[in-house]
Amino acid sequence: MRPSTNKPFYTSTYFFISLLLLIPFSILAFGVTKQKEWLNTFDQFIAAPLLAGRSVEKTIFYSYITDMGGTLFIILLTFLVSLYFIFKKKDFKTAYWYIFHVAVGAGVLNQVVKLIFQRTRPTIEHLVLQDGYSFPSGHSMASLICYGGIVLLIFHLNQKKWINLLACLLASVIIITIGISRIYLGVHFPSDVLAGFCLAGSWLSLSAAIYSKKVLKNKQS
Repeated sequence: MRPSTNKPFYTSTYFFISLLLLIPFSILAFGVTKQKEWLNTFDQFIAAPLLAGRSVEKTIFYSYITDMGGTLFIILLTFLVSLYFIFKKKDFKTAYWYIFHVAVGAGVLNQVVKLIFQRTRPTIEHLVLQDGYSFPSGHSMASLICYGGIVLLIFHLNQKKWINLLACLLASVIIITIGISRIYLGVHFPSDVLAGFCLAGSWLSLSAAIYSKKVLKNKQS
């Protein structure tokens, strides 16, 4: 369902979802700040079976998958999507929106929040090189913001339901698998990944509200 564009963006369903997703993020952030035992229990419950099932084959698989949420891959994908809208669709506003959407959400927002909480990474063996703080997961945020943004654009530009459904399913598999890879590779706690998804979902929804109310409305006027 595409929300009406005749109301302020902060009255849209997207904006409400954005606020709603901040609730679970805030709960996780509280647990990290206060070092709550329930958060440790949650992390151990989710991570234990993944870490116990490590193998050479899985490590190779997850090492490749995790790169799909890495900085270089996300920058390249953002560049290609923007070029598509600039040269193929002649839609500069959508291209600029997508660059802004990814750069602010996956870049600025993630780094600012990491600096606020400064959670150290798990002390278990890291199967890939990774520095910086742990909370929230940057790969998880970047994947949901980047691939979720693409799905949003497909929903707005495409009328075929099966294509929309396929795009949504494919993006969901990629995003979730990237999140799992961060836990398996030992560089994030499960709560980092979940918090990353919540904060990224909140930003994606807010950005979608802006896109539907500002960019699409201006294009249609």
